[in-house]
Amino acid sequence: GDVQWMTAGSGVQHSEMFPLLRQDSANTLELFQIWLNLPSKSKMVKPHFKMFWAENIPTVTNELGAQITVIAGKWGETLPPSPPPDSWASQPE
Repeated sequence: GDVQWMTAGSGVQHSEMFPLLRQDSANTLELFQIWLNLPSKSKMVKPHFKMFWAENIPTVTNELGAQITVIAGKWGETLPPSPPPDSWASQPE
């Protein structure tokens, strides 16, 4: 349920490293990555990393009973945590 948000910008070294939760059995890993190209004006911005912890990410239940996790944009009046600077989500338009 946590979200890592990275803006590569002018460059960043990146690797996936996850701690083992259990030493004596299997460690399940669920990971999904979305990579978006930055707008041309932001291609060379300073790299940035932001962590959204699950307990700080709002969820909304819609009229059909579906649970919606609000990470970017907004759902009704529900706003997500502040987006990283220079990301698409930081631009209100």
